[in-house]
Amino acid sequence: MISIRPRKEADLATVVEWVPDAAALYLFTGPRLRWPLTTEQLSEMESEPNLSAWIGASSSNGMSVGHFDLTQHDETFRIGRVIIDPAQRGQRLAATLVELAVAKVQALGASRITLNVIAGNSPAIRTYERIGFRTYPTSTEPGVVSMELLL
Repeated sequence: MISIRPRKEADLATVVEWVPDAAALYLFTGPRLRWPLTTEQLSEMESEPNLSAWIGASSSNGMSVGHFDLTQHDETFRIGRVIIDPAQRGQRLAATLVELAVAKVQALGASRITLNVIAGNSPAIRTYERIGFRTYPTSTEPGVVSMELLL
């Protein structure tokens, strides 16, 4: 089981370690950040208005297993930069982490959650669809699938 907590400065190096190469970075952030990923790049993102970063941690030992961030725009929240520790993948932790993010934004009064995912990232798209996210009719960005969940 996992729980979520706000990301701390001490978590940045762990998240950076989960991104082994430029291809993994692109799946994690799209074109937004550059290879090699640094703790400074992740830290700088926290200066964005209405953005909060979160860590999924094992309830049994407190070890970090995943990361996501949320950006609020009125009653809509955007989930971004979802990643699971590569050593922990294959255990449905991504689905659990996103479900916890959904519960968090519901508690904050959200009526809609959006996200973008790289078009070729089939495991992520399947995870979001299982949770109930649906693809927008059109995406405004090439190579990206835009999805939403109405609450």
